[in-house]
Amino acid sequence: MNEPTAVPTDLASLPLDVTKTHKVASYQHQLPLTCCRFDPLSRFVFAGAEDLNVYRWDLSSGRKMMLSGHNSWVRSMDFSPDGNWLYTAGWDGELHWWLTDDPLPRSRRMVRAHVGSARWVRVSPDGSLLATCGNDNMIRVWRADVGEMIAELAGHERNPYAVNFHPDGKHLVSQDLMGNVFIWDLDSAQRVASIATVMTGYDNKFAADMGGARDMRLSPDGRLVATAGITNVVNSFAGQQDPIIGLIDWEKRTVLRHLRPEDNSTGVAWGIRFHPDGYIIGGIAKQSGSGLICFWKLDEASSPVKVSKKEEKEGDLKLRQADKDPLALKPFHSLNVDEPKVLDCIRGIDLAADNRRLAAACFDGSLRIYQMTEEVSG
Repeated sequence: MNEPTAVPTDLASLPLDVTKTHKVASYQHQLPLTCCRFDPLSRFVFAGAEDLNVYRWDLSSGRKMMLSGHNSWVRSMDFSPDGNWLYTAGWDGELHWWLTDDPLPRSRRMVRAHVGSARWVRVSPDGSLLATCGNDNMIRVWRADVGEMIAELAGHERNPYAVNFHPDGKHLVSQDLMGNVFIWDLDSAQRVASIATVMTGYDNKFAADMGGARDMRLSPDGRLVATAGITNVVNSFAGQQDPIIGLIDWEKRTVLRHLRPEDNSTGVAWGIRFHPDGYIIGGIAKQSGSGLICFWKLDEASSPVKVSKKEEKEGDLKLRQADKDPLALKPFHSLNVDEPKVLDCIRGIDLAADNRRLAAACFDGSLRIYQMTEEVSG
């Protein structure tokens, strides 16, 4: 087991340079990790693990604390805007409330949010509401202060995998197993738009649909929705599919670009973040077992591409194939998360509030912290 490692926290004065991204710490767990998040005050970094627990690492000391209460994997977590509360959604169908800096972490509230897995939880911009989605095909909205359900949104015919609040606080956006993105009006609890993506795929070998968003984010200004997942499925259980990040124009309700790795690696896109300095960051698990962190320029990614009538007529099949996709955009910089003799593929990424640090949760049980600046000696 690694000794506790402190992570530099005063990085505001260091110029951002994503091409200089380098690892500054690695926290080890004995089982694969499932997701990760920095708290809003950058005191801690949290990760879910396949032992059904959530773990909290103190960034100033590297000390590790276990949050035990779920009965299945936690794949999604979020925080109150003030950083005081952590909310976790588990595949046990439960939604839990935790005090972020609790010296002896224990679940302070639990509601059974969904029948089957609760796949996602997100907090509204003002912190008053939570949104969840699950395997009962429902999206539910809860009061964050008391855990009371106040709205139920029905319309997804297959499992919704992700749900987020729009920055305007008046809309929700969700995506399901079949790659359908729905936009909802919160006041009426009605769907107001539906956008089809190529983020879906039927695995003929295992006779199963394997699409859906592994991560979803909105740009801070609300103009863009980014969803990370897979397409062009051959054998998903063997990692034979293409990772893809779809970028959607909120106002026009159209798919703008498909963000893909430089080498057209097969695998899964597990994470997506908007950086306020004009970048999009993606985390990808490659079929080879290694991981990839990719950086795209936001102005390029948000520029519409003119698709010819012939390409439009050929439809989704062409869009699914990375080497033929007219909407494809390759990153300007990529970082290999690759160490010998370990399966270090990425299962989730997050961006710290200082916008200088990244966290990557990996299949080998490591939680890796990266710094997007020049290396600092001493």
